[in-house]
Amino acid sequence: MATAAPTHAPTLSRAVISPQTASTLRYVGRRLGTTVLTIVISAVILGLLWNLAIVLLHANPFIAKTPADVFNYLFVDSAKSKTTAAENRDVLAGLLGVTLGHAAIGFVFGVGASVVISVLFTLIRPIEFMFMPLAMLLRTVPLLAMAPVIFLVFGNGLVTAAFIGGVVVFFPLLVNLTLGFRSVSSQSVDLIKVYGGSRWTIMRKVAIPTALPYFFASMRIAVPGAITGAMLYEWLFTYEGLGAAITTAKSQSQYGQIWAIVVLITLVSILLYTVATFVETAVLAKWGPNAGKSTGK
Repeated sequence: MATAAPTHAPTLSRAVISPQTASTLRYVGRRLGTTVLTIVISAVILGLLWNLAIVLLHANPFIAKTPADVFNYLFVDSAKSKTTAAENRDVLAGLLGVTLGHAAIGFVFGVGASVVISVLFTLIRPIEFMFMPLAMLLRTVPLLAMAPVIFLVFGNGLVTAAFIGGVVVFFPLLVNLTLGFRSVSSQSVDLIKVYGGSRWTIMRKVAIPTALPYFFASMRIAVPGAITGAMLYEWLFTYEGLGAAITTAKSQSQYGQIWAIVVLITLVSILLYTVATFVETAVLAKWGPNAGKSTGK
């Protein structure tokens, strides 16, 4: 009696990584390692300078807190404190969530408005001639002076948070994006026109990839700027978030919390800046004007 031939499970073919993908991964890995090392070294140097400045200036220890004091506030329980370190961390985490929510609203509003208006400026030049000087005039008004006007018009709410946070993001992006769209080479424009392309085709095929480096250069500034705008909104008009907590803590002489908030928001801003940098690296490697050329270095 003939026996059936044994069946073998199909073997999985080994995944093949293209040279370009491998080069991109190596490039991102180098950037990641360099960024982490830079952040660690910078944190150590800033901590030493911070501590040295307090010692040399003979600052009042009740008000001026050292890096060790902030660490103890967040991670070490003390019999002199009315709250535990875990409670302090929970309070700051909740406040940070509120502030990041306000910052996200302002960030999305500012980025969206700047992209739409810069595209209109590029496609319809008379609009730029009419409204760009007005935008630059508004930019010269300090945000601290503009914020009460925004509050009077829109009241206290998410719309005001969006406007105050969006103002910080809007103007740098508007100027840089418009400049990026204007940086398209005349040869590329002529080539698309020869094949019957419209202004919108030029925008999609050439102008947007050309403007991506300008866009992300502004985004790295806009990310921490949105947090600043959110904290300003909270400080002036609400009892929520880290911005309002600074005022409350000062009135109650809780200087340890104030310094912890400063350290926390600084670390979060650095982290978000770093994330924006890596998003920029990945996007430009894929869709930027020099896509595929720089990752092999």
